[in-house]
Formats: sequence, structure tokens, C-alpha cells
Amino acid sequence: MKTGNNHRIYGIIGSVIGDIVGSRLEFAKGCPKKSFKLFGADSSFTDDSVLTIAVADALLHERPYSDVFWEWGKKYPSAGFGRSFKQWLKGDKNVQGTSTGDGSGMRIGPVGFCGNTLDEVLRMAKEATVPTHNSVEGIKAAQAIAASVFLVREGKTKADIKKHIETKFGYYLDMTDDDMRGMADNENYNRELAEVSTPIAIIAFLKGNEYEDVVRTAVSYGGDTDTVACMAGSIAAAFYGVPVDLAEQAAYYLPKELLDILNAFDGTQLSNHRVTPPSVRRWSKNTVVVYGSNADDTDGEKGYSATHISRFNHYPMSGYPIHIIGTTMDVIEKDVNDLIAKVKNEPQTIFVIENVGIGKKANLGIETMAPLFAPLKDMENVYFVKEYWDYYQSR
Repeated sequence: MKTGNNHRIYGIIGSVIGDIVGSRLEFAKGCPKKSFKLFGADSSFTDDSVLTIAVADALLHERPYSDVFWEWGKKYPSAGFGRSFKQWLKGDKNVQGTSTGDGSGMRIGPVGFCGNTLDEVLRMAKEATVPTHNSVEGIKAAQAIAASVFLVREGKTKADIKKHIETKFGYYLDMTDDDMRGMADNENYNRELAEVSTPIAIIAFLKGNEYEDVVRTAVSYGGDTDTVACMAGSIAAAFYGVPVDLAEQAAYYLPKELLDILNAFDGTQLSNHRVTPPSVRRWSKNTVVVYGSNADDTDGEKGYSATHISRFNHYPMSGYPIHIIGTTMDVIEKDVNDLIAKVKNEPQTIFVIENVGIGKKANLGIETMAPLFAPLKDMENVYFVKEYWDYYQSR
């Protein structure tokens, strides 16, 4: 199903990296230059990764697609799903949606890696599409991306793939860069339509020279950058393979339950570093953000906004304040001990600890704070910022 070596991974990690890299530039004004920073403080996985991994889950465990989309969609309601998918989640999972958006192509990479014949891949791609995108354009987009991945696995050249996609699906793949940037950056276009994003993603693959170059090319066209880079990245991963160092960087952004499915599908062992990601807004409903707060919990350090501002924006993120500003050490110790007890009583909850006590407002120092949290460092459901891990690993 997938092959790899010590330096490259051929699998759905390519889709996930494209999503994460493109996330911070989605619908940005203008089109990014190809020299943009791959990973940043505002990077995160989105619905593209969640649903790609959902398809992998369905294939690995022979589960109905409607079931996995329903389950993962409700677990990660803040992942950035489109309007049609959100409406589908509110209804009956057995009633097919008719979206024409690019969500069908973004999640289909696993099918391209699994099918044994082209006909089988096309059938599987349709099956994975119709629960939410039972439309001509939705199905066509999914089949085009899945077919591209499969044809790469069959050893076809880029010229072969281009000819097949143009002939079979009718996409025009000779657009210039200016054409695509003009289309993707035009607010009068619905830039999330399958018929817009899919050919741009395939062209990015055809023009790129390496996996990273394909992703950069896809993002440089602007518009729905996470989805376009996700689709382009899935094909590029099959063609070039993904450098292991890029895969390791992306793993920092994924919760363990997503990474576990990805590892099982790709046959990899990417590490769950349990490092608090730059942004936790898109993590699952059972995530608690632990942040430093004033004594009255009206303000605080990094993490406060992840719970309070995101809640204002209807993100169901829970917060757990450690009162460290304007209080005493006995209060801080009590808060941390209460947290430790809570973690031990809720092994299914993910606790994401921000820079409690080591931010500019409190500035109590890592030497003071890290020992208090030390009983949690071996708990699989607890994440720490890198400064905490550096302290623990130095002892």
C-alpha cells in the first residue's frame, strides 16, 4: 500500500503537511511569495487533515464513511469545516449532502494509496465522496485527485497524468500562474468550489520540482491555500516522498489520536512529542487549555485567549486557570495540585499546558514552575510548552 525508506515517507502525511503549511495563509490578501515560512506560530491542522485521517480510519478499520465523518467531525467541531459539511453534521448522517465544494478532493488521498486498480480507486473515491458531496463536481474532484495518486504509484510520468486527467475529467491544466493567482485572489469567485481548487492543485503538482516545492507552489497561488496544498501534497507525496524532517515538524501540530491513525496508515512511527502547539483552537472538544491567570481570572498569560476569545467565536474550548499573578505560592501550589488530581481522574481528556508562570506578566521562572508540574510529565494526555520539556530533559 505504501513504501518508504530512511529519508522519505510515501503516504498521507503529504496531505497533512500541505494542510498545516497552507493554514496560516488561507484567503490572505494577495498571493504569498514562495519563500514564505513553512511552519509558524499561527499554523495548525484544519478540517482537511481531520477528514483525510477519517478516510484513513475508514479504510484501516473497514468502517462506513458516513460514520467516520460524523464521528471525527463532531469530535473536532472547530477544525474549520465548510458550511455544507456543518449543515450535514446537524442533520441525519444517512442523508447524503450535495456539496460542490473542494472538501471531497482534500480528504481523498488515502484512497489513492489503497486501491489496486484504477477502476477500484475511482469506485472507492466515489464511495468516500457521496455521503457529503454527492454532486457531479464533488465526485469528479475526488476521483481526479485519487486517480492522480494511483497513477503515480503505477509509475506514470507527469505528462501521462496530465493527459489522463484532462481526457477523463475535462480539467484545463494549461493555466498560467497569473491565471491561477487571479482566480484564487478574486473575491468574486467562490474559491472553495471543487472546480476551482482541484485543477490548481494538480497544476501545482505538475509544476513543482520536489515535495516541498509543490506545496510552496500550491500556496503561492493564494485562495483556499490549505485545501489546495493538501490536495497537491497528497499527489506529491506519492511522486517524490515526504522528507522525514518535514514529517517530524508536522507531527508537533497533531493530537495523539490523529497521529496514531496517520502512523498506522503510513506505516510510520512519527513521535507524539506532546509539545503544546502554537495554536490549540482546532483541537478536539475534550481538550483543556491550562493557562496562567490573574488572581481574579480576568486576564492572564498566553492561553487565556485560546479559551475566552475562542469561546466568544463559538469554539468549544475549555480552560483551566492557574492563578499566578497577584497571588502567593501557596495558592499557585494548590491550583497545580488540583490540576494534577483532575488529570489523573480524567485520562480521556487532553490537557494542554501553556507557558504558565514563565510569560512576561508573571515571570516566576521555569526553575520555580516546572517542578510543580513534574508529576504530570509522564502522563500521556498532558502536553507542555517546549521550555518545560527542555527543563525536564536537562534533569
